[in-house]
Amino acid sequence: MSSFEPIKLSIEGQNLRSKLRSISMVLFLFPCTVIFYILYEHDFFSVPGSNHLLIFLLVLIMAFAGLIILRRAFSKFITKLEDTGRQLEKLDTELKVATASGLKAEEALIPLKKAIDIMQLGVTITDRHKKIIYMNLADARMHGYDVEELLGNDARILAPSSFHREMVPEDLADMTSWSRESINCRKDGSLFPVRVTSDTVKEFKDDAWNTTAIVTTCEDISERKRSEGILRLRQRVIESSSNGIMVTDCSLPDNPIIYVNPAFERITGYTSEEVLGINMHFLLGDEYDQSKFMDICTALHELREGNAVLRNYRKDGRLFWNNLTVSPVHDEAGEVTHFVWEITDVTDRERHEELLEYQANHDALTGLPNRYLLEDRLNQALANARRYNLMVAVLFIDLDNFKFVNDSLGHALGDRLLMIEADRLLNSIRSGDTVARYGGDEFVVVLTNVERSEYAAFVAQNIQDLIAIPLVIDEHELGISCSIGISLYPTDGHDLDSLLKNADAAMYRAKDHGRNSYKFYTREMNDKVVERMTIERYLRNALKLQELEVYYQPQVDLGSGMIIGVEALLRWKSREMGLILPDRFIPLAEETGLIVPIGEWVLKTCCEQNKAWQDAGFQPLVMSINLSARQIHKRNLTEMIDRILSESGLEARFLELEIVESMVMQDVEHAETTMRQMKERGVMLAMDDFGTGYSSLSYLKRFPFDKLKIDLSFVKEIILDHESAAIVRTIIAMAHSLNLKVIAEGVETKEQLEYLRLHGCDEIQGYYFSQAVSAADFEQLLIENRNLF
Repeated sequence: MSSFEPIKLSIEGQNLRSKLRSISMVLFLFPCTVIFYILYEHDFFSVPGSNHLLIFLLVLIMAFAGLIILRRAFSKFITKLEDTGRQLEKLDTELKVATASGLKAEEALIPLKKAIDIMQLGVTITDRHKKIIYMNLADARMHGYDVEELLGNDARILAPSSFHREMVPEDLADMTSWSRESINCRKDGSLFPVRVTSDTVKEFKDDAWNTTAIVTTCEDISERKRSEGILRLRQRVIESSSNGIMVTDCSLPDNPIIYVNPAFERITGYTSEEVLGINMHFLLGDEYDQSKFMDICTALHELREGNAVLRNYRKDGRLFWNNLTVSPVHDEAGEVTHFVWEITDVTDRERHEELLEYQANHDALTGLPNRYLLEDRLNQALANARRYNLMVAVLFIDLDNFKFVNDSLGHALGDRLLMIEADRLLNSIRSGDTVARYGGDEFVVVLTNVERSEYAAFVAQNIQDLIAIPLVIDEHELGISCSIGISLYPTDGHDLDSLLKNADAAMYRAKDHGRNSYKFYTREMNDKVVERMTIERYLRNALKLQELEVYYQPQVDLGSGMIIGVEALLRWKSREMGLILPDRFIPLAEETGLIVPIGEWVLKTCCEQNKAWQDAGFQPLVMSINLSARQIHKRNLTEMIDRILSESGLEARFLELEIVESMVMQDVEHAETTMRQMKERGVMLAMDDFGTGYSSLSYLKRFPFDKLKIDLSFVKEIILDHESAAIVRTIIAMAHSLNLKVIAEGVETKEQLEYLRLHGCDEIQGYYFSQAVSAADFEQLLIENRNLF
């Protein structure tokens, strides 16, 4: 429309007014003419007497009045029509402006429409009745349709019936936009997940906004759902994993923890709130210097995987073994952004492996190193000694009389004794030294960095003092000693085998010298070891070959001078080695256990011999027999003596058992029980070698002894040594105050005899009267009725 068109409209309005005036005149004249015609046709004017002119004038007046009314009505109509024209002109102007703007907007929307048509996101426009009025290509293809197939259709064709209400809500009055995840349906019936966002198009009508259309975008989220499913699965796997998972962010300073799973909290005792944002070093406690942790640090520095078994600590401070694996996480550019740490609690496995290793290298009973670990420790000590020119001492330790404790009181009690003595050995050495159980009742101590041999002697003495302390096990009071052999590197050997062999030889030398002592190795000891092995071999056959023989030494009453008793002393006449004295084979028999059958044979032989002398008419004598440690602690000792007395016919009052005080100390309770059983049967009991042990006075009243036997070491010195004389006098006085008799052994001179007689000793035995003789020679003494005076 041109700029002149508004003027044209104005002129047309004026023409319209003129035309309306003309029409009004026509409308006035036309009815008048019609009326006049009607009157004329009906001969109205020809009727006589009528006032034709008046009627006609009246009609004209009425027509003129109607004309005036009609003109006014037309005038108002024209005025309104002119107002309407002006409004139409305004609207026309606005329409032209809007039309121009609309054309421009439509031109601007063309690229947007093309963009919507080609975009991957589905776009659909429906009217308020859910009819599709527009759909882009992506949305149609997403559902398996062509666009033309869907236009005009109900939008609910795109979703299964169960989702129709979710697709387009029924009440749209208050809805402006909504978004949801739903399920749509393809043309082939297959379902797929979608993300749908809808916005309403509204217009203001009848004083209200009303929805005219709905614009919906639709996104196929099948891939996202699959990925989310995988992520959820992975998350569930991580959350339910028995291994701890920890994620750290290496893009931040100090590589802080940003995630831990529940297993991490369970294993470490720390909650996620306590560890998020900090470095994982807190798990190491104070042990940052673990070599395996350095391997992990290297892997982190090199941005690669790493694995190590570390000592870590829980929140409560308890140690746990962590099989730690760390793996880098790369972004799309290949850069490492995070590290994933997998924590596996392998404490049980490590403890099991440690246990297996411990069991392979330690004694199961005492927990001490066994032979294998001892050899390793000793070889290390020797290597170090060679490098730095140091001395190493090897102490070979054997518990004296342990075997009879084990046999008499049972292995369970013997095991407990070994454990106690093992602890004592541990307390006697330095932390850098080694004590190992070599086997049975044998132990080995390795002293490293020894400057002088005197230190080895000091340790040996300390060990003996600790071992000798009495102890109580299951109400059994036990006392035990040990013999120790010492070899030194480099003087006594340069390797493990020679040092152990030579220390063992020195130990046996200590046993030969009375036990409860220590000896340093000398070259002569090898000869002693060979001799010892030879004696043991022949001793095993001595009883069977009848090479053993009992000798008898008379015991004389100092009041009458008459023989009132006899002590049995064993002799061994070996076919290969000749006469062997008791001090050479009795200790060996005790150690090997051969003393048990030998001792039984001696008891049987002596009881039968004593009964034979009585049957021959000689004055009844008390037969005194030494009991070994193994015998007194043997469980069937009482039954054996009952049987021998019964078989021999000898009355119990003519049998006296000599017991060394150190024997009863090894198991006080059992020894006391056995001795009281003997006493109830009438068997006499004598304490042998009284005064040589530390426990004599404390246990004298406890045991039912009848006699004390003063050790020959005191008797030998009573004339020249005032202290020995004082001890002898004290023993005699004390024994008499306890109603015990006293016998002194080893009396060899008249001066000794007179001294003992003067101070009230009851009996003596020794070379002064007679040495030990064979049964035939002793019988001759009885025949001669030899008298001391």
